[in-house]
Amino acid sequence: MTQSRRTIEQLLNQGTLPTEKADTAALLLDVYPSKRTWLQFFDKALLIVGGVAFVLSLVFFIAYNWLYMGKMGKFALVEGALAITISLYVALSFRQRFAFIRQLLLLIASIITGSLLALFGQVYQTGADTWQLFFGWAVLILPWVIIARFPALWLLWLGLINTVTLFYIDTSLFFGIDYYYQDFWQFTVITVINVIAFYLWLICFEDKRDSGLSNLKTSNLKTSNLKTSNLSLSDLSLSSVTAAIATNSKFNSSTTLHTAAKSSLHWSTYVVGLLSTYTITYLTISTFFDNKNILLFLVAVSLWLGWCVFMHWRFRKRTTDLLMLTYLSGSVIAVVVFILGKALLSDFDAGGFLLLGLVLIGMSSYAIVWLRKVARLKNENNLPHTTVKGEQL
Repeated sequence: MTQSRRTIEQLLNQGTLPTEKADTAALLLDVYPSKRTWLQFFDKALLIVGGVAFVLSLVFFIAYNWLYMGKMGKFALVEGALAITISLYVALSFRQRFAFIRQLLLLIASIITGSLLALFGQVYQTGADTWQLFFGWAVLILPWVIIARFPALWLLWLGLINTVTLFYIDTSLFFGIDYYYQDFWQFTVITVINVIAFYLWLICFEDKRDSGLSNLKTSNLKTSNLKTSNLSLSDLSLSSVTAAIATNSKFNSSTTLHTAAKSSLHWSTYVVGLLSTYTITYLTISTFFDNKNILLFLVAVSLWLGWCVFMHWRFRKRTTDLLMLTYLSGSVIAVVVFILGKALLSDFDAGGFLLLGLVLIGMSSYAIVWLRKVARLKNENNLPHTTVKGEQL
């Protein structure tokens, strides 16, 4: 990770960390994903997929046997599954064990709640609008979303909010806005929601990472005697770990693996970033093609340009994240190509197709060259000048 690599490099330059132990420091500080890291990732991912699949199997079972099951049987099956899930969560909470399983149980209970609401609406034909179903679902599971502190459940709740907004504006006059402009305001609101969610995601996981660094720093500073006058606060905790390696002192490596500083973002942040990229790019392109009002297009372009500036500042100037910069590059390419396509392909001229193809190839090639340059500069700035297992760190 960038922070870990930078710390190792500084300690090597200071002479605090012997060169022959740089590979040990790189391994324990998760410079590269270890087998344990991959196993933990696949373990959690497969548990989430399996839990969601189990709930969906319940839904499909009821749908397949709809004609052969009575009302009481359908409700008993869904409500029984919900009651069992909540009971398991309460039992595990009292014992303060299996934190991830408890989070997963709340995710399963949240999905079952939505299935119960859909079953109620289908059986009794309430005639309620679609957005009311998703709004009720989002409100009912909100306490679980807050309690669980589980990114997968947060993504589910964010998806519900997007769906509520989409269906609500479709079925009502949003703040009295003319129906002619409903599509624009629909995606504008959705875009703003996702951009705000993306920003909150960044703040949330940055604070979580920084608090972990502070805890590790406090627990390890007493056992290290380092020359850290030119290191930042986040480097101090890593310095104490590498000092322990250098002096062969005893420490818990499993704790180190979990609490060492990491500059990469949480996987859910990339999902929300991709969602915000799609919505703001779609808003800009669709507004340009609608030809309804030049003012609306200027509003959309202003939002898009502001988002581009934020992405470049946040993931190029402040920190470096190649995947987020790839999102930015893809959005710029898509907007420029669609705008040029409308101007060049109005008569479906062959020359226009050729020119548009050349522009697409040129922009894509430039984006790749730029991303590779950013990656190279990142490696030059952050990798220690030593060799670990045949590769330069």
